[in-house]
Amino acid sequence: MYAVRIGEQPLSLPEVDLLHQADLVGSGASGFPLFFHVGDERWLQPVAVYVTSLVSLVTGPQSAGRLAAATVGALNVALIFVLFRRLLTSTAVAAGAALLLMATPAHIVFARVGVDAIYPLPFVLAWLIATTAYFDAGDRRLAGAGAFALGLGVYSHPSAPITMGFLLAITLLAIWLSGRRSATHLAVPVAAFLAPLLLAVGWFMANPSAYPDTFGRWVIHAAHLVSPLDGARAFVNWNTLGTRVSIYWGFFDPSWLFFDAAPPAASPLRGASPFLFATMIGLVAGVSQRLRAGFTPVTLLLLAGLAGAPLAASTFGEARAIGEALVVAPFVTVVAAGGLANWLAHGGGWTRMLARGLLAALLVEGFWSVASYSL
Repeated sequence: MYAVRIGEQPLSLPEVDLLHQADLVGSGASGFPLFFHVGDERWLQPVAVYVTSLVSLVTGPQSAGRLAAATVGALNVALIFVLFRRLLTSTAVAAGAALLLMATPAHIVFARVGVDAIYPLPFVLAWLIATTAYFDAGDRRLAGAGAFALGLGVYSHPSAPITMGFLLAITLLAIWLSGRRSATHLAVPVAAFLAPLLLAVGWFMANPSAYPDTFGRWVIHAAHLVSPLDGARAFVNWNTLGTRVSIYWGFFDPSWLFFDAAPPAASPLRGASPFLFATMIGLVAGVSQRLRAGFTPVTLLLLAGLAGAPLAASTFGEARAIGEALVVAPFVTVVAAGGLANWLAHGGGWTRMLARGLLAALLVEGFWSVASYSL
């Protein structure tokens, strides 16, 4: 579905830049760098470039970026099914959650555009699958596998270092609150997360001039490495903090997230909202249900992930930048689908009727969303 008529729209400049770097890798002209300099202060993370380069081996060079993104989008749909199958053990509900993500406008758009916005999602979903399995089984290797996925995900998008670091912190907090407070239960995920970052350490030692425009802009400024106290002062500067908080809260504006409120003209959403309208009611139901059920580690992971996804976009100073915070999509999908499933399974008569009505609305909205972008 994501690949239908995928080449009709002309390529954007970011797509051309990614294709160019992937072509250089495929031809061997650039060697195998960890980060890719596009021009001025613009650099690309490696995951999208190398995946696009691999896909270009089996398709035309002009369509490789979009086909690679479509493949990642399909992988996300499969992973959300696996995750929900673990959480609720219901194949029907897991299939419904997968269909919900598949028809989410923001996910459709970035699964059909050859840029790197969609690439962090498989790493976040792999982390959720492994970490939820860890809280069921108590096997430290599962926590390590989830954290390792986050560490690899650091290389998927400029916003990913902040996002993945935040999710690691939430993982450690959930482990601590669940009562598994031994040093090994906490040390294993930290070590697993840091292991992939050794690649960046080695690369920056060999290419120190690249740091200011990569991790120096994406996560920790070079000057703040030298003087962490100055970094702390810059972070709590009232003007900077006020701007970031304003952008952060603006991201959760329902008129933008769920209604047909036109985003900036340059957005690939083409005037649509990032999420289906009926998802909003399911999301409210899901959050309410999880809060009423009391604390569980999985609830902490999901709700903190939902609240923390826009942090990177607000740090970069980009208002309503769904491309910088697309990792919110799986959290919205899981919580909203869980809320609807709870209504259908345990609700009263009117609640079940409302849930069925929402499912019908989601089917209509989802079909319209798919048709608008793909058909």
